[in-house]
Amino acid sequence: MTNKTYFFILVLIAFVFALIGTIKPVDAQEAKKISVDQICESNMDEPMGGDNLYKDKMVQTSLEVNMVRKIHSLCHDAPEGTFTVEFVTKSDRVIQCFCNAPDQQSILETPKGSTINIQGTFKSMTASFFETESKQCTLTIQNCTFN
Repeated sequence: MTNKTYFFILVLIAFVFALIGTIKPVDAQEAKKISVDQICESNMDEPMGGDNLYKDKMVQTSLEVNMVRKIHSLCHDAPEGTFTVEFVTKSDRVIQCFCNAPDQQSILETPKGSTINIQGTFKSMTASFFETESKQCTLTIQNCTFN
């Protein structure tokens, strides 16, 4: 083999290693920062639009809490004490963190007016319309972490 052949093989190997190094595993994906109000406003008439953009993607959001509600969990095969929490904002947006571990119960004590950061896997967006012409938008996020 000639020097050109060796050089070509070396460049090809370097390219392959460089390509492998730039591929991120699914677990390492960065959380996309989202605005709950913006998602709700732009997708209220067609909630599937929000699902199409973010479903099964890691998202991160900050919100000012107006109310915290605990819902007993319906998570299959989850440990006893697993719960779902809903955070309601001043603008009546609902962020539902689904299937939280029992050791995260302290999040239920979040005081009104506090800002909370939530990161997790986006599962769905739903919109509800009422006779009073009010609207409610709910984002469901799984595997939430709080800070």
